[in-house]
Parts: sequence; C-alpha cells; structure tokens
Amino acid sequence: MSDKKIVLNKINELKKQLKEWEYHYYAFDKPLVDDYTYDNALKELIKLETQYPEFITDDSPSKRVGGTVSEKFEKVLHKFPMLSLSNVFNDKEVIKFDNNIKSSLKQGANYSYSLEPKIDGLSISLIYSKGKLVRALTRGDGKFGEDITNNAKTIKSIPLSINELSDYFEVRGEVFLTYKNFNKINQGFSDESDQFSNPRNVAAGSLRNLDSSLTAKRNLDMIAYYIPSTEYLKTHKITKQSEVLSHLKKIGFHVSKLNKVFNDIKDVVKYLNEMNDIKDSLEYPIDGMVIKLNEMHYYDYLGYTSKFPKWATAYKFPPEIAKTKLLDIISTVGRTGKITYVAKLQPVKLGGSVISSATLHNYDYIDKNDIRIGDVVEIYKAGEIIPKVLRSLKNERKQELKKYVALDACPYCHTKLEKLRGEVDQYCVNTNCPEKIVQSIVHFCSKDAMNIEELSLKTITKLYENKLINSIQDIFLLETKKEIIINSNLQIKEKSFNKIISNITNSKKNSLEHLIFALGIRHVGERTSLLLSQKFNTIDQLMSCSKEQLETLNDIGSVVANSIYEYFKNDANIKLINDLKGFGLNMTYIPISNNVNQDSEYYKKNFCITGSFDIPRQSIKKLLMQKFNANVTSTINNSTDYLIVGENCGSKLDKAKQLGIKIIQKKIWE
Repeated sequence: MSDKKIVLNKINELKKQLKEWEYHYYAFDKPLVDDYTYDNALKELIKLETQYPEFITDDSPSKRVGGTVSEKFEKVLHKFPMLSLSNVFNDKEVIKFDNNIKSSLKQGANYSYSLEPKIDGLSISLIYSKGKLVRALTRGDGKFGEDITNNAKTIKSIPLSINELSDYFEVRGEVFLTYKNFNKINQGFSDESDQFSNPRNVAAGSLRNLDSSLTAKRNLDMIAYYIPSTEYLKTHKITKQSEVLSHLKKIGFHVSKLNKVFNDIKDVVKYLNEMNDIKDSLEYPIDGMVIKLNEMHYYDYLGYTSKFPKWATAYKFPPEIAKTKLLDIISTVGRTGKITYVAKLQPVKLGGSVISSATLHNYDYIDKNDIRIGDVVEIYKAGEIIPKVLRSLKNERKQELKKYVALDACPYCHTKLEKLRGEVDQYCVNTNCPEKIVQSIVHFCSKDAMNIEELSLKTITKLYENKLINSIQDIFLLETKKEIIINSNLQIKEKSFNKIISNITNSKKNSLEHLIFALGIRHVGERTSLLLSQKFNTIDQLMSCSKEQLETLNDIGSVVANSIYEYFKNDANIKLINDLKGFGLNMTYIPISNNVNQDSEYYKKNFCITGSFDIPRQSIKKLLMQKFNANVTSTINNSTDYLIVGENCGSKLDKAKQLGIKIIQKKIWE
C-alpha cells in the first residue's frame, strides 16, 4: 500500500471517529470521550490535511464548526455565523500564536490581548429588539441554531430587558452550571451511578430540554462575552474587546470577573499558568482561557479560516495524567443492576494519591479505545474525584494482547445482560441477582438511610452467603436466628449480635425520610426524600399520590416524578412496604423543627462538618436539613458555604481557610 493510501485511510478513520464523537456530544449532550482526546484527534486530522490538502473534503470536521441541530427545536439561520476557536495546549503554542499575529500585522503595530475564561458550558446567542429579549439560539452547526427562547427566559442571569433600544441587538455568551448548583442536583440521586458526571452535561441537557420548567429548576447561569455586529460596534465607537465587555456590563449583562488585558505575551503566559493553578477553586468550571486580540480593527485584516477566527484562540488546560500498566479488568454490579468496568492498575501516584484502580465506564468505552489487559495506559483526574482511564498507549504494546471481550452475562448470577433503550450501559435485570440483593440491603442499612450500624457490607455478605438474610425483610427477622448466628463460623459473638439487634430496633423509630431514602428509589436522594416526607407526611399518602402531584413539587422534575410513581405501583415494592409496616417501622414524618427558616442566612446553603460534638454528626446533618433546607456534604470544596467546627478538627479547617469559606463554631442548629 502506498504512503498516500495509508494517509488517506488514517484521515478517513479520524473523520469517522470525530463525527461520531461530535454527534453524541452535540445531539445528545453525552460525550463519548473527554475534550483532551477529541482535541488531539482533531489536531492530528488538521496536521494531516495540511500536509495533504488534496484529501480535504467539505464535510471534514476540520471545516465545520462542529455540532448538529436537534430535530426537537425550530432551526433558525444565524445572522452572524457562530464560529468556533482554534486550540493551543502549552506555552510554546501560545508564543507561536503571538508570533503569527505579529508577523501578519504591520511592523511596529501596537496590540494587546484580552483574556477571558473558557467556561465549560453551552454557547448561546441572544437577540433583543427595542430592549426586549425576542430570541435565543444555540450554536447548532454554526450556520443554523436551535430556538431555545422559552428555556433561556428561565435563566435569571439572562436579562429579559436591557438598556439598549436598537431594533436589533445580538450578544453571545456561555450558559453554565456552578459547582454549587451541580452538587445540589447530584445530591438528589441516592445512587452514584445515576448522578451526572460534570456540570457541562447538565447545563447542555437542561438548556436543550423540551420542558422549560425543568430548565428553570436547574438554576443555570450565563456570562456574556461578544457582540458580533461590527456595525453596532462602530455606531457605539467600541474599538476594543475590553470595551465590549464593559459595554455589556453597562447595559445589563453579567461578565466574568476573571477578564484581563495584557500588552506582553509573557504576561499572558504567566496569567494562563496562574489560572491553571486556581481553576479548581472557582465557582464554575473552566477548561481553559480564551485569548483574543484586544484591538478589533485588526479582525477583518487578519481574517478567518472556514472554522476559526485568526485573531483568537483557546488555551486548553492540561489534564493531570499518569502512566501505568493495566493489570486486569473487573466488573461490578450495583443495586440497580448496572455493570461498571473497572481497571486494576499497577499503583501509581496521581494528584497526591496512590491510584490502583480507575473506571473504564462501560464496554463501549473499552472497545472504542481498544484498551487491553497488559497495556500501558494513561489515567487522569480532570476535575473528577474518581480516576479514569484516558487511553492505552498502542506504541508501547510490546506483544500481541487479546482484545477484551464484553461480558454477556452477569458475573454474579450469569443472567444475560441487557441494555436499556437509549443507554450504552449493560444491566443485570434479574431481580434475584445475589449481588443486587446484597447491595440493596447494604444501602438500606447505610448511615444516611436506616443507619443500622454493625450491618456492614462484610457482615451482610456473610449472612447472605449462609442464607441467613435474603432480603430487606430478613433484616427484621434476624433476632429469631440468634442461636444459629452466634454458634456458626461467622465470627459474630453474642455481644456484637445484641448490638446489631439493638440498632435494628432503634431504626424502626426513624422518621419517614430515612425509609424513603433507604428504599433506593432511582433518582431519589436524601434531600428529595426529606421533601417528600414533609409534603406527604405518611408513606400511604405518598404511595397514593399522582404523577402530576409529584411534578408540582419544587426540585422534582418529570423524570424523578415518574420514577417515584412507578416504584409505588410495583407489586413487589408494595409488598415490601406492607411487610415493613408489619415489623413495626415508623411510616410517618417526624419533624425536629417546626418550620424551615427561609429568612435565615443559612437557608439552602452548603455545609460541611468537622470535629467532634456532644451529639452525633448525623443528627446535626438532619437538623440543618430540616431547619434550613441545607445541603450537608462530607467533603469540603469551592462550593461549600460554611464549615461547622467542633473539637479536635482536622485538615478540613485548613482547607476552608485557604478557600475563604466561613467558619462556624456555634450550635446554629439549636
């Protein structure tokens, strides 16, 4: 095969892969790969097409802005095309970008750079007439966008009217979700597998949802950054990008506080590195910085490619990456039956931690990236807690390794795995799968659910394997099996057994929200469980409510409402509730405080607790939730509003001080 034929095959392979990634990213808001992988593939394609221009086609991803227009929304032609930006990935490429600007301008020309955060959200174009918002469009394919006006109007930071009375005024911006609001949304899901992976996906999905009431509940934000009409800029004598930002702020838009102007490229590089260091402490996610020539009269002179303006580029922050060997691939089954593939790794240090395992998501991810046991792989943490396998390094594959084959049956019960419509994940659908049963019992007994201490994963697994516990109901029959358990080889002594029974007895007195959360209803987390308890007061009232009644509640959309409604229509679930009633479990909401204090400065704030107190932390958590409708997390981050400090507190106090988080040393829950 000739060299040119090899190149053409590689170009076609890259084009096919990029188009597939783009389709899932823009059409479904479900990225198959991270930005780093996509950007490098696009960069490789552009390099090959530059070397072999005869292979460039009009439909190449290098020629398109990227994206697709959903059939769900009306297609609207952009008056001014919404172009994308080229990318640079390191200091050297930033200097090269500046050299290209310098060589293109007349010798001695004065210019500066406007730097703005590259927010990880969804681009939007807003159109106003005589000061009123009349239309909002997504980027779409750059030429045609989606009309999402009704959804945009629910976003509080998008002004419905502005101090600009022109017949036609257009502004571009980015819609995004703050970390604070992202965490609130995820706290509504009891199962981690149901949680969203990043704020960008939530923002994109919410903005392009057919139900504008759901968009409203997501508390999205927008920051404005660009006016596309050169005629408008001339009329208002605006000649610099920094003046654009000042003008947008003046007429009613939010602009970023991180915007800066620099005259020297060395200062640009310095600021980029500073932003990379502090990006994780910001209120919202950014994956880089946008570098724009500040003097706008150079724009037409420098011109555009078919996809990018030549006067701007996006600097992408490098992900934190480590290289290690993939020793094995194992699979786990969650209580919903979802199969997760996990990489077992040769231990390696990453982000201050020693990593020995990382997620591989699902089989589709393994297959598309051709990841094999024995490969040298790159793993990374890009704003995520759980490490991920980025790719296998094919050039370091020293010998032929077997291609990894997907599971076709559950590793625990051997039932044939299935895929739900529209999902890539595999599920074990066997209701009697031993691992699903064990995981559901573990969740029921967990601290945030029924709080049955001593019944840990290890203990529950032992009891299940010895056929002493086979269901949630069996938890409340353990007392009748005392002699069998303490006289067996389970290493559960009488003292430990009595403690288990005491905790089971105490759990029967729990308020209703603990039981609702313990049931493991999909999409229902602690805060939603509390909301349902406060609204319906008894399990019977909740079970008899309609889907429409559920949808009227704050913070509960149609998906969550449907999940709750369907759960209580299932015969097996109804039997479980009735059996638990028979065991004497409380089915009523027991308020600790009479009313939520909506006027308090602590209302709906994010809390973290550290140190020891005269009452259990779990009690403090419940009091904060009931008194202030607060969010209480176990970790401290940039979205935390307050840290409550007790005696003998640890490193969380130091971290809170570094992040500027308010410290509370009084019992605000009393």
